[in-house]
Amino acid sequence: MSKLPKSHFWEWFKRNNKEYLELKKKTKKEAGYWMNELTAHLRVCFRYFGFSITLPDNGVAKLTVTVNGRAMFFEKVEAFVAKAPEIPGWTIISLEEPMPVDFMLEKPIEKAGIHPSEFSFSFASDEPADTDIIIYHPLCTEENNRQFLLLAYDAMYNLLGEHSYGVDLGRVEMANLSAAGENEIYQFEELPTHISLRRPAMVIDHNGTLLSKQ
Repeated sequence: MSKLPKSHFWEWFKRNNKEYLELKKKTKKEAGYWMNELTAHLRVCFRYFGFSITLPDNGVAKLTVTVNGRAMFFEKVEAFVAKAPEIPGWTIISLEEPMPVDFMLEKPIEKAGIHPSEFSFSFASDEPADTDIIIYHPLCTEENNRQFLLLAYDAMYNLLGEHSYGVDLGRVEMANLSAAGENEIYQFEELPTHISLRRPAMVIDHNGTLLSKQ
């Protein structure tokens, strides 16, 4: 499939949107076909585009176009979604919103043998703008450090949402809780609150123009 104008995708999705509204009624094979079609059409527009679809039992369906936390592509995905037409029965957004800490993490949780709510964290320094963090778990060892860290990254993506995950989060390390020492420790699910407190303050004029960050 050759590269096509962005409008082609939205024309295609508008024409076929009812197939996605009825995904729950389709066989596994049929649903897989339409999900693969959506993936293929999005990737023609940009190789790093992905998506998620939410189909509530009642109410409006939601299509989210994502770049999986790659901040350098946020403007591209936002511009792409800005071209979306209004389609009855759908809300279309860019970048995934915050979700419960364990959303879609059944397999990583089973593999790690722990739940991400058991993590705690501290900031690497007391500098107000420093968002490098250290994540702790009492069962963390040299052998399982990487596996725990991978689970933590997925859980942070859920907690923060895609935009904050890509823009606000600094370097991340994993350690045993015993390494925390005298560092101030927070519950893992408090991460969004503490990250937001470390964002630079914005100064905006009466026209809504960003003047500076402090």
